[in-house]
Amino acid sequence: MSSVGDIKNELKKLSTEHKIEISAIVSRSGVPIAWNVPDESMVETFATLSATIVGAAEVVYTGLGKAPPKRIMIDSDGGTFIATPIGTKALLVGISSNRDRASLSSGLDAVANAVKGVLSSE
Repeated sequence: MSSVGDIKNELKKLSTEHKIEISAIVSRSGVPIAWNVPDESMVETFATLSATIVGAAEVVYTGLGKAPPKRIMIDSDGGTFIATPIGTKALLVGISSNRDRASLSSGLDAVANAVKGVLSSE
């Protein structure tokens, strides 16, 4: 994998293979890097607030003397928000109507590992 186009293809796989309908690679400061969203106008807000959720969870855990979370899942009637850090610079975030946590986790892990190589080489 060598480009943003390849990363976007990985995000599309999340949609088709794991029913993660909205997904993005986001910088830790909330800047969208690559995304697969139905409404392009909402990507900035989605990215910023997703980074805020992950950052807040990490502060809570480290404040309690615990290792930061490897994955964050938030359930609602509208779907499941899922996020995982990709190294120290980025996050993989998504929203899915799929309630199968194992499927969501494996899909995110696969894409996170694929994207890690691209981000570390840039």
